[in-house]
Amino acid sequence: MYRIVGCILVVAAGAGLGVSESIRVSERIYTLEMLLRMVICLKGEIRCGNASLPDAFYGAAGRMNGKYREFLITAADRMKAGKGEKLSQICRECAENFLKKSCLTHGEKDAFFSVGEYLGYMDLEMQIKQLSLYEKNLEEEISRLKEEASGKKRLYRSLGILGGLLLAVLLV
Repeated sequence: MYRIVGCILVVAAGAGLGVSESIRVSERIYTLEMLLRMVICLKGEIRCGNASLPDAFYGAAGRMNGKYREFLITAADRMKAGKGEKLSQICRECAENFLKKSCLTHGEKDAFFSVGEYLGYMDLEMQIKQLSLYEKNLEEEISRLKEEASGKKRLYRSLGILGGLLLAVLLV
C-alpha cells in the first residue's frame, strides 16, 4: 500500500516539476513583453514629451504597474537625487534588484542592463535610436520564444511525467 502511494507521489512530483518549467516559459515571455512595453513607454515619453530622463521615467511609470512601475520610480528618484551617480550605475542597480528573481537568461538581463549605459549622455535622437534597437531585439526574441513555447511546454510536461514514472518504476 505504501509503495503505491509513494509511486503516485513520485509521479505527481515529476509532473509538478514539468508543469513548473512549463510555467517558467510563459513567465519569461510575459516578462519580455512587459520590458518591451516599458521601453515603448520610455521612448514615447522621451520623443513626444521631450522630457528629461527622470521625468520620462516618471511618465512611463504612470503607464506601468507592479514591479515595473517600482523600477521606473526608483530609478527616477535616484536620478533626481543628484548624488553624482552615473545613469548606467543607477539603471544597473535598480534593474538587478528588479530582475533578481526573474526567469530571464543572463544574456537578456545583460541586454536590459546595458540600455542604461546608452541613455542620458547622448542627444535625443541617439537615445530614441538606442531604445528602438533594444525594442527591435526584444520583439525578435519574443516572437522566437512564442514559436518555440508550445513545443517546449509540452516537452517539459512530458519529461516531468515520464521522469516521475521512471523513478517510480525504479523504486518498485
